Amino acid sequence: MTEIEALLKATIGEMERLLATKTVIGEPITAGGKTVIPLLSVGAGFGVGAGSGKGDEGTGGGAGGGFGMRPIAVIVIEEDAVRVEPVRKGGGSLIEQLADKVPQLIKKEIEEREERKQKESAEKKGGEGKEKGKEIKVD
Repeated sequence: MTEIEALLKATIGEMERLLATKTVIGEPITAGGKTVIPLLSVGAGFGVGAGSGKGDEGTGGGAGGGFGMRPIAVIVIEEDAVRVEPVRKGGGSLIEQLADKVPQLIKKEIEEREERKQKESAEKKGGEGKEKGKEIKVD
């Protein structure tokens, strides 16, 4: 087995160990006659690299990986019912909140630019060939 294959195999093995079923379905919590089981969304990524050379010079390699989790729902088990309750949005990270707002901000900016263009166009048309006169009040 080559060095790169060994690194890749070790990295994948460690990721499999970390991303077991218990990572996605949390430990049940029981209180007051109810059991709550958290459900998580899990994302993972990894990379492996290796080098080579002649003799004792230029060899190297490395591997790395990471994963993130966020709660998405809970299963609520009561005496006579079972239901899934989604975790409400809004408590996410600053980046998630910003990503949610970007499309709205872009749309607002486009609309404001269009309004400015229309206003400027109307002002140009309204100002051409017309003189402003005095206003006369008639009773």
